[in-house]
Amino acid sequence: MIKKLVLAAVVVVVVLGGALWWFVLRDDAPEKLSVEGSGEGTTQPTGEVPEQLDGDWTILPGGDSTVGFRITESFASGLTDHTAVGRSSAVTGGITVEGEQVTSGQFTVDLTELEFTDSPGIPVANRANAMRNRGLQTSEFPDAVFDLTAPIDFGTTPTEGTTLDAEATGELTLHGVTNEITFPVQAVLRGNTITIGTNPDDLPEIVLADYDIEPPTGGPVAEVADSGTFELLVTVTQG
Repeated sequence: MIKKLVLAAVVVVVVLGGALWWFVLRDDAPEKLSVEGSGEGTTQPTGEVPEQLDGDWTILPGGDSTVGFRITESFASGLTDHTAVGRSSAVTGGITVEGEQVTSGQFTVDLTELEFTDSPGIPVANRANAMRNRGLQTSEFPDAVFDLTAPIDFGTTPTEGTTLDAEATGELTLHGVTNEITFPVQAVLRGNTITIGTNPDDLPEIVLADYDIEPPTGGPVAEVADSGTFELLVTVTQG
């Protein structure tokens, strides 16, 4: 009898331990977006490299362009931290290329289309609902917009398959507030497409207070960090 009770206790501990890991301790945030990756943001080219790269390049409707954010949340009264990730593929806009530079560009992201990765104890749908009236308040501020205010100089004319590094400076409008921001970017020419993205090793930081955003809390979330990072990965084609 004692052996059976001990065995039952061990089983309970193992089950509860597994449940604790699954619902509280695990942190399985997706990998950061990258121009060198595949899948999201890396629409496959449908043609050869154009003879002339100068001109306007536009995001194709229904493409794989993605913009999102990453922020740390504290769960279970500080027992563990998790990385919350929200991404939207409802991205429009484009760039203008002149020689070695991107001379102008604008991207608009529909934040009402944000999709969230699963986090312990929080149904994905609950996050989107919460963001409508708290945090980003997407019901009142549905769009985030980035306007390039200075040329992005890659220092060389793009060649197919080569990743180029540079810095982008522009105005980011988020939650109805506009601030200037400078951050590292990468670009790669593939066939008749150019993919531009943030550098996964140095993502730009967003301080919530700079955009009048109050970190939302409630339920299992004890605390949300005062700042997070954003990711951008867009694929454009000529014309």
